[in-house]
Amino acid sequence: MIEKLLLSGYTKKTGKGVYSADFDSETGEMTTPKVLVELNGPTYVDVTNDMKLIALAKKDDRGGIVVYDINNEPKLLDEDFSEETSPSYVKFDPSRNLIFSAYFHLSKVKIDHLTDDGKIEHYSEVKFEGHGPRAEQDQSKPHFSALTPDGKLIICDYGADRIYIYNIDDPKEPKLMNNYIAPAGYAPRHLVFHPTKPIVYVACELASKVLVMEYDAETAGLTLVDEVDAAKDEQKNTTAAIRISKDGKFLYVSTRGADTIATFSVDKNGDRLKKLNTVSTNGKGPRDFELDPSEKYLLAANQDSDDLTIFKRNPNKGNLTPLENKISIPECVCVHFI
Repeated sequence: MIEKLLLSGYTKKTGKGVYSADFDSETGEMTTPKVLVELNGPTYVDVTNDMKLIALAKKDDRGGIVVYDINNEPKLLDEDFSEETSPSYVKFDPSRNLIFSAYFHLSKVKIDHLTDDGKIEHYSEVKFEGHGPRAEQDQSKPHFSALTPDGKLIICDYGADRIYIYNIDDPKEPKLMNNYIAPAGYAPRHLVFHPTKPIVYVACELASKVLVMEYDAETAGLTLVDEVDAAKDEQKNTTAAIRISKDGKFLYVSTRGADTIATFSVDKNGDRLKKLNTVSTNGKGPRDFELDPSEKYLLAANQDSDDLTIFKRNPNKGNLTPLENKISIPECVCVHFI
């Protein structure tokens, strides 16, 4: 089956913005990426069910988000460059038409409403304070903002070693429900929930660790139950993206420096991980990766070597085998199937 794929990232060298490509989930073959929308620095994107592209971007000395209709020829619907810099992550909530933008350098997360015609309406923002013990943690730096399975806003604060959970029944007035303090210097970056169990897995960038925690929906509390290495020698490595298979049996984590994808098996209760192996991405700086919709393949974007590695995935054993058809793509840090 032919799947549509978006690739985006930095534009400091030769990157042009958001690229599109077709991926064949039967053969693992992919077309040459072509520029879909020229933007400055779209380091993360999301797409609505009716094919509106939401992308991070910069314009002159300002940053923010843009919205394009990409059903046919891309058409700009709205843009908001009201901040000093662009966010690091964006996530769309289709149930409430909300956009969550994590501003890494501004210590805040913005909540916006997306209207039916693609306009951005600002609702609220939450600001953070604090810092961690490492030089990179000189201030609060929210790196990720998305939803818990029961619709709460969850935020990873890389700079302050915190994970915040907010009630957003009224998105114009978010209410803090819980505040998990991660081990000092771990820098929680991204997370993913188990598909059927109240378990969350957190990729901690500066420690190259994965935290496994039980999630209490009533209190929004997190309880640590397991911790594993994504890569050794954390002083030279920085863990980035994290994904889990739809059946909840396998977890994958990328680590830059080591330039690997680690594969973990997940036990039947979801609360224990066992590292099966690590594989090289045959590139430099795998910041993001994604499983294709069939989950027979995993695509890893190597930011620093300007290419994309395609792995064949064994759905029964979880292991990854790199294919020969590496794809050239400049400065890519986001892989998104639509």
